[in-house]
Formats: sequence, C-alpha cells, structure tokens
Amino acid sequence: MSEPALELKDVRKVYRTATEEIEVLRGINLTVPEGELAVIMGPSGSGKSTLLSIAGGLDKPTAGRVVVGGVDITDMGEEELTKIRARKIGFVFQSFNLIRNYTALENVMLPLLFTGIFDVKEAREIAGKMLEIVGLKGHENKFPSQLSGGQQQRVAIARALAPSPDVVLMDEPTGSLDVDTAAKVLSLVRWLNQALGQTIIIVTHNPEIAELATRTFYIRAGMIYEEPPKKMLIDTIRELKAAGSLEDIRKTQISMLRLKAEALERALRGGKVDPSILEAEVKSLERRIERLEAYA
Repeated sequence: MSEPALELKDVRKVYRTATEEIEVLRGINLTVPEGELAVIMGPSGSGKSTLLSIAGGLDKPTAGRVVVGGVDITDMGEEELTKIRARKIGFVFQSFNLIRNYTALENVMLPLLFTGIFDVKEAREIAGKMLEIVGLKGHENKFPSQLSGGQQQRVAIARALAPSPDVVLMDEPTGSLDVDTAAKVLSLVRWLNQALGQTIIIVTHNPEIAELATRTFYIRAGMIYEEPPKKMLIDTIRELKAAGSLEDIRKTQISMLRLKAEALERALRGGKVDPSILEAEVKSLERRIERLEAYA
C-alpha cells in the first residue's frame, strides 16, 4: 500500500480582522497517497486556494498539522521551510510565474539550485532532461517571451518536476490557456503522473479537469468531500504513450531520483540537511524508485 505523499490533519484556517473572524477552512482532513493524481474542485471562495497554500507551506494553518512526504512541516521556521519546499514540493501556477530574463533551461535549474544539494552541473543536466520529457527539446535557450502560452506552462511543469518532489501542487494550471492548448497540457500532466509515478494535486473550478483524476475531492465552504473516481482521458494518454517510450522515460526518472539521493547524502555529510528529515526523504525516494522499477 502506498504511503501518503500529503496529509492534512484537522486543518483550520481563520483570518481575523478588527471586527470579525472568517473561518476559511473548517477541519480539513485529506490524505493523498503517493502516485495519485488528485483533483480538488470548488467554486471561488470555497477555500481551495487557501488549502493549496497551506499544503505547500506558503501559509500556516490556524490549527492542525501538515505532513509532506512523511515530514511534518507545520512548525518549521521560514529558512528551514524554504529548503524543504524546494526539495519536496513543486508548484505550477495559472500565470506560469517564469522569470522573464532567464531562459527555459535556467528557469528549470533555479529550484534545483534552491534545494542546496545540487551543483550547477547537476542542475543543468536534470533541467535539460526534464525539458526533453515535457516535449521542449531544442527550446532550452529561449526566453519566456519567445515561447507560446502552452510552451511556457510546459516549462513551469518541468520546473516543478525537476527536483523530484514528493508532491506537485497545481493552481488552475490551464486558466490562462485556450481550450486546445489546455487539453494538451492536461493530457501531458496525466501522462507524467502515469509515466513518472509523480504525485500531483490540482485545484480547479473546471469540471472537465476531473476527467484526469485518479481521485476527486470537492471543497465547499471550507469543508472537503470525496466523490467516486472519475474516468481518464484514455485515448489521449495512448497517443502520448505512442509518441515516446515509457521505459526510457522511467529509466531517466530513476537516474534522476538516484542523483537526488546521492546529493542528499552529500548534503548530509556537509551538515546541510537535518538527519531526521533526511531519513524520511530517502525512504520516499526508495519507494518511488521501487515503484518505477516495478512499472519498467
């Protein structure tokens, strides 16, 4: 049975003003196992963006616990949390959030360097492989202004996946794209989930995105509900599989996971990583490698 990639335990979030308290999240309990593609659906004001911010360590809960890849991040200080986010959590936003004066390759390298465990050569190697996986080989040296919206979002996806995080969080990832481009990006997301075994959580108000999910949750008025799994975009996934070798891509991902494990061990020797946190990270990496080797 898969271990949890993300756990929210009785999470509450209350915003206080001078005159009132606004309870945005009301005792959220959510467990997303490793390898899932979970979609959290809800209208504006339902609390889904707040939930995503807390799950990603960008905001603190008023009460409750947040556990990512076996590590409780709830009470971490900002400096430690920044390093943990870089290694364990990937983000994809509606507006891409690429750095304009950095090339595609440099944008993907950036979170790898933020982890504090990869050197420049390793970051460049991994970034190049990730851009190739998302279909952008040959575009490495282009700036965001030279890429289409769909290509920019692929760079953002490669950037999120590059550090081999425990979970990738996506906030309305197709909100800035036209219908056809959005369909291609979502199909790529589902295929990457299958090919790499990457845990992905998408928050959205778009019911069509639920078609991708292995598990769908609904959030209403700060409370979360689970619905039966939805069907997948089988035909599109078959086309993606036909376009590239899953075996080759899985072997590439295994090599990158092993590279991350080596970098973590090096960081431990240099005193850059807390040994208690490292143990959970290494176990998570080992499980992902085993799962990919089983797929292969």
